[in-house]
Amino acid sequence: MRDLALVGTSEDGRYLVARDPASGARFRLRVDGRLAGMIDRVTSAGQRSSGQLEIPMESSLSPRDIQARIRRGESIEQVAEAAGTSVDQIRGFATPVIAEREHMVDQARATSVRRKHVSGTPVALGALVDGALLERSVTPEDVEWDAWRREDGRWTVQLVLPDADSARFCFDHKSRYVLADDETARDLVGDLASEDSLDMAIADAVRSTTDVVESAADREDTEQIIDDHAPVHSLKEARDRRAMEQLSLDDSPSAEPTSQESDDTEESVSRDEHVAVPDTPAPRKKNSRRSVPSWDEIMFGGKRD
Repeated sequence: MRDLALVGTSEDGRYLVARDPASGARFRLRVDGRLAGMIDRVTSAGQRSSGQLEIPMESSLSPRDIQARIRRGESIEQVAEAAGTSVDQIRGFATPVIAEREHMVDQARATSVRRKHVSGTPVALGALVDGALLERSVTPEDVEWDAWRREDGRWTVQLVLPDADSARFCFDHKSRYVLADDETARDLVGDLASEDSLDMAIADAVRSTTDVVESAADREDTEQIIDDHAPVHSLKEARDRRAMEQLSLDDSPSAEPTSQESDDTEESVSRDEHVAVPDTPAPRKKNSRRSVPSWDEIMFGGKRD
């Protein structure tokens, strides 16, 4: 049986990596519950033989809470610090969630991007970003991708460029679409508005505002015309309207009566004189006929009230 030297863990934390000192060959062993239990038993036996007592470090977070925090984007180190325990104890619970986050990155890269200012055949996120990186002389392998779940159930997909700049996308894995979530992301997928479209939008906004003002002015003029030519329902209302018109003309500094206005005034006065006003009926006179006394008045001498 050959002895192997322990190198460490794999990048994803799911394997132990060992090396053969003689040949230099590397081997890996999957970290699972069985291996963890065997290591704990060996460690406990060694400590008992040396007379030392191990005090286990309890975590203040449940395994479900640990995985939920990892799924929301926290690192293993951050969760270990919040739980008050070691990184090794958190790693066993975090490994499957980290694999889930990596899977969501792959799914988002293979999903088409919805772009507001670009029409045509949909293109996958990975193809758009890789093409934009190559145009900027950046190797796609030098970009770090990550994903974490949002409160609304969708996922935020982030890539960090070599210059420490980052871009974020919103990935809906149920509806299968990706949206650029910031300016850098829109730049990478070519979803920026052109200057011509901005000029057209400004022109449309100005045109719509002018139309609203003109329509409002036309509406006010129409309402004024309707008010001036509203039908008259009584003689008093006709006289009041004529008096108001005369006052408005007197207030004007250049108000001079025209022949047409004089004719209208005479016609109005003539019309007022010929309006038939019903006479108030005279009160009816009480009946002066003398009443005949009743039998009680004759017999008892009383008078009627």
